[in-house]
Amino acid sequence: MKKLLNLTFLLILLAIHWNCKETSDSKEDAVSETKIDTTVIDTISSKKIELTHYDKKWVRYVDENGQTTSEVELYISEYGDSISWNRKIFKNGILDLTNSNFYDFEAEMLPDSLIKGRITLHSELDHSLKGAIRERELTVEFVNKYRDKKEVIVFESKNKNFIDFEFKNNSDTIIGLITEYRRVDLTQKPDSTRMIWTKLPVDNKSSTNNIFIHFHELGKNKRKNNAEK
Repeated sequence: MKKLLNLTFLLILLAIHWNCKETSDSKEDAVSETKIDTTVIDTISSKKIELTHYDKKWVRYVDENGQTTSEVELYISEYGDSISWNRKIFKNGILDLTNSNFYDFEAEMLPDSLIKGRITLHSELDHSLKGAIRERELTVEFVNKYRDKKEVIVFESKNKNFIDFEFKNNSDTIIGLITEYRRVDLTQKPDSTRMIWTKLPVDNKSSTNNIFIHFHELGKNKRKNNAEK
């Protein structure tokens, strides 16, 4: 399903990356708590926005024998600190999906400014919560600039770990946000569920000023000073 949303209607969701919240048995109860921040809307509309610039790269960690133990994708800001979301864990040199969190990104640039692709989300929750998931919804938002129009476009899928997308864009630069919603049964509390929201930015270029990182505060409490590493 494809929905067109004006950029001035970016919603600031309450739950951010890997944030869990116990709620009632209704998704609507959780969604109803989300409110549009009029200050943000005014800021976007007036174009008074200062976005942080990031350089994006994967870093590989090895053990004393030179065998890969993990790979982490870092967003290194212009201020020298870094944040990360995608993490691959390896055991005996083999990717361990049960402890990894990352997405696979496929995109094809076609004639007439068309971009077509698929995003597949790999989460450790697929394994730790297997069998307890009652509902799963995956959405991806892209900043879309086509001709003289700027907007946010949204694609959705349900009960899958992948989402397909197709849209026209003025350039081959892709800036987006993945949001995964899960409703999980709590076995220790009958008739209770937990809402789990997962958010992570999407960029196909190594240099970005992803607007979603700023407006969803995705780097909050996740930043590290590179000098401390």
